[in-house]
Amino acid sequence: MMESMTLTRDEIAMGRNYLDTAMRLGADKCRITLTKSAMDLVATLDGQIDRITHNMDRNVTLALFKDKRYGTFSTNKLDWDADAFVSKALEAVAMLAEDPARDLPPIERTERSGEDAGLYNKAAYEAMTMEKRMEISLGAACFGSHPDIISEEGEYTDSLTDVCIFDSNGASCRHIETAFEYATEVTVRDGDSKVSAYWWDSALNPASLDGASIGRTALAAALAKRRPQRTDGGSMTVVVENECSSKLLAPILSAMNGFAIQQNNSFLTGRLGEKLFPEWLDIIDRPREKGATGARLFDTEGVATIELPLVEHGVLKNFFVTTFIANKTGMAPTIDDASRPCVLSSRNEDCDALVASCLKGLGAGEKGIIRITGFNGGNCNSATGDFSFGIEGFFVGPDGSFPVRECVMTGNMIDLWNHLLAVGNDPRPCRSRQVPSLVFEKVDISS
Repeated sequence: MMESMTLTRDEIAMGRNYLDTAMRLGADKCRITLTKSAMDLVATLDGQIDRITHNMDRNVTLALFKDKRYGTFSTNKLDWDADAFVSKALEAVAMLAEDPARDLPPIERTERSGEDAGLYNKAAYEAMTMEKRMEISLGAACFGSHPDIISEEGEYTDSLTDVCIFDSNGASCRHIETAFEYATEVTVRDGDSKVSAYWWDSALNPASLDGASIGRTALAAALAKRRPQRTDGGSMTVVVENECSSKLLAPILSAMNGFAIQQNNSFLTGRLGEKLFPEWLDIIDRPREKGATGARLFDTEGVATIELPLVEHGVLKNFFVTTFIANKTGMAPTIDDASRPCVLSSRNEDCDALVASCLKGLGAGEKGIIRITGFNGGNCNSATGDFSFGIEGFFVGPDGSFPVRECVMTGNMIDLWNHLLAVGNDPRPCRSRQVPSLVFEKVDISS
């Protein structure tokens, strides 16, 4: 039964038949991306099973190159008449404008090791039954464990993704990945109002997924958010917890995208090789750490991933440049995006220790710091780097702390990261973006 969850020999053969057919019918080049995925979900509401879902999907995507023209086409019916489908696709390509920058990556840049990323737990996935999924979900529920709980929503999911890429240059690579996750949101009374908190975790082995602990963590977080107070705001030191710190790296990664650079829609345009960040800061993409969340050996073009320095001693070192963008701009090709970017630690301290260090270092006139536990909306201008984010968390002072909400954090991304004081040692293993707790000074907070 489980063999059908991954791509079968027949399905891979059908995918390769599309490639052969495209070349036989006159394509200059072709890339096939064959994917198959499955996901099972068990949701609970207030400690009872609420819904159960099972989803499966498969599709084949053709990237066709013909007479300096390019188009992509997909279908979820691999057993269709390949000749008819490809013929119509080539007719559509012929109507498109020429785009000579479109090309396949050369074979020497593609992944050919035959290894895997260590993310396929075949035994655990095949052993999973609906009864076990329900047992995990019900065992994780904390509804009824505290008198102030209003509601609790939980979701257990396990998933499998299988991706094959092969092209007319000879590239051939495959990635199979399973994941087991549990998430819960708990809502509690706060006087005449209510507050909620969310927590989650993911594991390669479901046996190490502690659903009950996840529920207790969400409950504790919700209870801690009650009776919020207002803070004066101003220019403050903030400690951003590891659960939400990747929010502040995301605009930097987006600005490194080669397409944004080419479109002049990035605040990093023209700044490659400049020292834009603190001299001690290093950010490295480490996609080939076997078994680590986010690991992958190739990108969407089949290009082999490498350990790629993004920021080295504060200097911007690389952009994410596909074959198309490289041909369009003359920039050196890299990969299409970061897989597992790691902000390297500068301190052997977790978030609590960083907060304690900040309190010891309060200057004259400083009453305390803000510990940010989450972001509520907001945006960052991709062209300028100016941002405005809603935040929630705690004001922490020498005499204690209290929750704060409806605060706004504003500034500019480059300026913000230049006021980075410390990087903790506590990135969450379940996240592909390995960003620990971060400390920034002189951050504009308003409420």
